[in-house]
Amino acid sequence: MKGGGAEKVLFRLLNYIAKNQNGYDIHLLLAKKEGLLLDGLNKNIKIFDFNKNHAKNSLFDIINYLRIQKPDYFISSLDYMSLISSLAYKISNSKATFLIWEHNNLSIHSKKTISNSLFLNKILIKVFYSFSKKIIAVSNGVRDDLIANFNFPSRKVVTIYNPAFDPDIILNSRDDCDDFLKINYNYIIAVGRLAKQKNYPSLIKAFKILKTHDVSKDIKLVIVGEGPEKQNIIDLIKSLKLNSEIFLFGHKKNPFPLIKNASAYVLSSINEGFGLVIIEALALKKQIVSTDCPSGPREILKDGKFGILVPVNNAAKLSEGLLAILNGDIFFEEDALFKRSQNFSVENCFGEFSKLLSEV
Repeated sequence: MKGGGAEKVLFRLLNYIAKNQNGYDIHLLLAKKEGLLLDGLNKNIKIFDFNKNHAKNSLFDIINYLRIQKPDYFISSLDYMSLISSLAYKISNSKATFLIWEHNNLSIHSKKTISNSLFLNKILIKVFYSFSKKIIAVSNGVRDDLIANFNFPSRKVVTIYNPAFDPDIILNSRDDCDDFLKINYNYIIAVGRLAKQKNYPSLIKAFKILKTHDVSKDIKLVIVGEGPEKQNIIDLIKSLKLNSEIFLFGHKKNPFPLIKNASAYVLSSINEGFGLVIIEALALKKQIVSTDCPSGPREILKDGKFGILVPVNNAAKLSEGLLAILNGDIFFEEDALFKRSQNFSVENCFGEFSKLLSEV
């Protein structure tokens, strides 16, 4: 429960069920009980800590859990864990209704998490995911990918949007933030892991272009997140002589004050399963520029109705989008942005889950 997008939506959904819905006993199975999100979990959620350093080492723990606890519903999240869970489900001969909750475009993401061979991944995912009653996709783009590239029948894959909106986003955005003292300027913000998927080099190059325009001379760039690409990003910032213009603030348990006070929110990803933070930015009424990556941003922003969409890996176009926002050439009505974010509420998500559970 370290705070990635999939973990955050699981956290919100489980807490909502534990607080508002009677009749459910909730068990959370973790390969290892660790992460910032644990502190905020409802105490009625029973955690099973397998204390393993890798998901694959949890196989026999999951088998034993299914045989002893005999749950009515068994839901697995994230692709590598879902392969392990599928195998455990099959071996245990469990009578639970098994559902897989898929958060990524597997034709892209599986090459990072399962194997480098898409051919092998297609076989593994097709075989193991077939043990599930339904596959829940977090966006229509993820659903289309599962159907087109993994040959799942359309009836097996359903879309349920992530519970990204939470009233606590607005509440937490009012907290004090010492980082404002470091910036002391207008700024653009990006939030996400420092990973290749997020394509921060493209954003940094776009920011370099942006700085050549008079309207943007005083603007700064804030990046919130940690990850394996940190040193490469630092090296690029130095090579472009942007050391005093770009701030890397690491992981923030509460990034919302920084998002709220930004001039614009930017997402530069190569791919997303959904784009959770876009909805968080909408909830804070932010002007948004996002790559039109597969999948999620186009669905969330309604084909550009609620934010600017630009081509993937195109620093010039990304810079143009940001310039249009900063110049005031394009402006999205703030109340409409907030209203759009509410479409992705935890209440709506749980309603869709409840409907699905009653049908399978």
